[in-house]
Amino acid sequence: MLNMDRDKINREAKELLDKFASALDKAGVKDEGGFVDREGFERVEGKRGFESKDSRGDSSDFKKRVLENAPESKDDFIIVEKGDWK
Repeated sequence: MLNMDRDKINREAKELLDKFASALDKAGVKDEGGFVDREGFERVEGKRGFESKDSRGDSSDFKKRVLENAPESKDDFIIVEKGDWK
């Protein structure tokens, strides 16, 4: 019985995928290899990662801004409280 259920599921899954592929063909959607080609696709590495460019392209004060936005920090560390899972 388990084998029959598995065969039925496989058949139904194949039908769904075939219908989906057919709908994509009708819509004119083409497979482009599964990637997006962009100019700025690589992250610029900095010292210890702190000087990498952020989304605004500003890298000079990234570490300073992160530490200023933290509720509590000391030197180069953000101080956090360990919580319990509930």
